[in-house]
Amino acid sequence: MSIRLVTLSGLLILSAALIATLFIRNHPAEYYDRTEFLMGTYLTVVVSSENVSPVKLAAAAFQEIRRVEYKYAKDYGTEVMKLNSAEVGELVPVDDETAHIIETALAVARITDGGFDFTLGRVMDLWGFNKADTEKGVPDDDQLKEALRSTGYEYVRLVDEGGWFVKKLRDLTIDLSAIAKGYAVDSAISVIRALDGDATGYVDAGGDIGIIGPKYGKLPWTIGVRHPRSERADEVFDVVYLYDGAIATSGDYENYFIEDGMHYHHIIDPSTGYPAVSGAISATIVSSSVMLADAFATAAVVLGKSPGITFFPRNGALVMMILEDLSIFKSEGFEVYQTR
Repeated sequence: MSIRLVTLSGLLILSAALIATLFIRNHPAEYYDRTEFLMGTYLTVVVSSENVSPVKLAAAAFQEIRRVEYKYAKDYGTEVMKLNSAEVGELVPVDDETAHIIETALAVARITDGGFDFTLGRVMDLWGFNKADTEKGVPDDDQLKEALRSTGYEYVRLVDEGGWFVKKLRDLTIDLSAIAKGYAVDSAISVIRALDGDATGYVDAGGDIGIIGPKYGKLPWTIGVRHPRSERADEVFDVVYLYDGAIATSGDYENYFIEDGMHYHHIIDPSTGYPAVSGAISATIVSSSVMLADAFATAAVVLGKSPGITFFPRNGALVMMILEDLSIFKSEGFEVYQTR
């Protein structure tokens, strides 16, 4: 996912990808900001501190993000490459950090009954959604069916045998990019807080946003959710206020192509291999961590208003979905984040 930055009157406009993903902000001069292209998106750290140089805090955050990228990037991450090169049934040793990410990915996949699935790499490759420079198009049906036979989170096991191991029960491709980017933001925020527990600001990874601390130490950050059917990238559909925690949005307008008059987007339904058609065109998640918010946002677009969405709040994820008719579905309690 990538972003553009545009200045408006203090409003942060959020969605989650490519041209559709924006974090529009206007922060005071005492907030230091730095932006780099990492983990496939523009990543911005905005931070203020009275105790530690904000420049030092941002540098430490980016160092942490690069460390996570080195391990978990889809095409070159050392841990991902190790897992995907392993034979079916092989016990692959992993460290505690990798075990935590895999455990979280498996948990969200189970909670959402496969709405979130981190084994869709080959399917995404066929559609051309995995790389910006790849031509997009509707794949051959036989090829898609073959690729689907190489998916399924339930064929991945995390094993504790005096140490952590991952075992694949099927020849599949693990892709942690949909959850590792959020983890990188969470880790960067942890590094900043370890250096200064009173620091404030936020970290934004292409619309996956984690709050370091309240604005000026006492005010919420105002985040506008983009109108999913507006041609104007700065048109706000709704607003969320966050003092802490995380927010992420996924939508069918972020990364898509038109073929024969049909709109095909990048949020794939793992049960069909085709773009999700649940009736949800955008889903915003508020959670305690960016890692969870990002994963649940993807699943929400796949599930729509199906019964499975009711399990989100009890697992720490409040959802606001915008449906095809532009009506809104919200989890009970989401409205708490829409009042100052």
